[in-house]
Amino acid sequence: MLPAAIKRFELHPEPGSFASGPNGLPSNKDLDPVPRDSEDRKWTWPSLLGFWIAEAFTISMYQVASTSIKKGLSPGMAIGAIIVGHCLVCIPAMANGYVGCIYGINFPVMMRSTFGIYGAYFAVFVRGIVACIWFGTQSFQGGQCVQTMLEAIWPSFENFPNHIPTSAHVTSAEMLCFFIFIIIEAPLLWVRVAKLRYLFMMKTIVMPIFGLTLFIWAVVAAKGFGPTFSKPTKIIDGTPVVVVFFQCITSAIGPKATLALNMPDFTRYARHPRQVFWTQAAGLIILVTLCGILGATVTSACETIYGVSTWNPLQVSKLWNNRAAQFFSALCWAFAVIGTNISANSVSFSNDLSLWFPKWINNRRGAYVCMLISIACTPWNIQYSAKTFSAFLGSYSLFLGPIAGIMMVDYWILRQRFLNIPSLYRHPDLYSFFHGLNPRAFIAFVCGITPNLPGLANATGQSGVPTGAIYLYSLSWLIGTVIASTVYYVLGRVWPMDVGKGEGGDEIVGVGEAELWKGEVGVGEGGDGKGGVVGGEEGYEVKRGAVGVERNF
Repeated sequence: MLPAAIKRFELHPEPGSFASGPNGLPSNKDLDPVPRDSEDRKWTWPSLLGFWIAEAFTISMYQVASTSIKKGLSPGMAIGAIIVGHCLVCIPAMANGYVGCIYGINFPVMMRSTFGIYGAYFAVFVRGIVACIWFGTQSFQGGQCVQTMLEAIWPSFENFPNHIPTSAHVTSAEMLCFFIFIIIEAPLLWVRVAKLRYLFMMKTIVMPIFGLTLFIWAVVAAKGFGPTFSKPTKIIDGTPVVVVFFQCITSAIGPKATLALNMPDFTRYARHPRQVFWTQAAGLIILVTLCGILGATVTSACETIYGVSTWNPLQVSKLWNNRAAQFFSALCWAFAVIGTNISANSVSFSNDLSLWFPKWINNRRGAYVCMLISIACTPWNIQYSAKTFSAFLGSYSLFLGPIAGIMMVDYWILRQRFLNIPSLYRHPDLYSFFHGLNPRAFIAFVCGITPNLPGLANATGQSGVPTGAIYLYSLSWLIGTVIASTVYYVLGRVWPMDVGKGEGGDEIVGVGEAELWKGEVGVGEGGDGKGGVVGGEEGYEVKRGAVGVERNF
């Protein structure tokens, strides 16, 4: 027996939840589906576009073209690679986001249909761990924004005494500003996902105005686009141009590979499925790409005006020698970091942790756990660490690509857009597969990552890796996605699984997408015509011989 003081923090399934029925798995409100007519479904196209604007205007996206351009790729080719990368990662973002809107489920629950009831723990762990680490590094970046603002208000802050040893890889000023940013960020973690649309809509107004202002300044002050855009392609280290181009594509995909998976975490609150499609395309392909173009433009202007080539926007604000401009510029970037940290990191990690500990963790609690773990990760050491570790974090998308490919093939092809929602919350049931694991998904995942492992070893400092493997690694996300999806499709055909489309009977055997969105739930054709209620729970009632199920939750 747990002490009463602890037990009061225990979470329980909502009344009428699928998890409250026979063989129900532990669940809570944040894991349960969001009903179509729920008051939480208030996200429309401005909210969905605002989400991508929150993702677009970040320091990491500002710098996305920097590595390739420094390596010798022309700005035109670098921007073209960014567009190609965003087009590719947009496909799973749209496909998975649509499922979240139709069924009201988040990414961890959706993984139960693909990897199995227990296999889902592995899939969400793969995604969640990197979100937690990046929460820390993004917060440290936000602390640097705070430091820039304080230096604008009090220039003497640049001489803030340092009492931390050099071996710690962080100064007293950086540590102070990091925790100031954490304190500012902490209250926003309390906001529920359904209410985050207000934050995204605010960023929809602030960041485009800021970005446009920065772009106009760069073009006017430099009297054009500057020398950066006039540079031809000239690869310094002898790597083939096409390989560097592919590397730039993968670099553009990397920051959004996580979002390609966890879009259901947000689109489950969307009101209209069609808006999920076009807002993903417009936001990811157009808006996010514009921030990369902004970074190249401002960098080129700084080289013309100040004779300094820097891809750090905070350094650019200091070059202006205008304290007010420096402050408001850093303030906008800090606001951008907060939006990204919440949308891309804390929400995804909290949903993942909720699947692991549904009786104790919901979205709010998970967000604060993420914050505490990110502090324990000492992000200043991660920022300082060897290039090999940074390369590993940047290449983490190779593990996410196969999951994205498996998800798309599973729902859109093998299951023919058909999910059994009650079975996602029960064990044993349809998605138990083999002892709670779907072997097809795990085989496909291993096949997807294997060709890229030698290239990953090279990226993390291993010598003696064949050149061909290094070049293959330049398209790690795409290769992993294609191989895993192909293998999963073949396995699904030669080793068929029950997709839930039964021939009638006494139980819920499937939930069809089209019927669900009309307020009905298809259970297959046929039946004995006897009528009568044979199974049911509060909010869900099944009638024998019926072609539908009345849904009242």
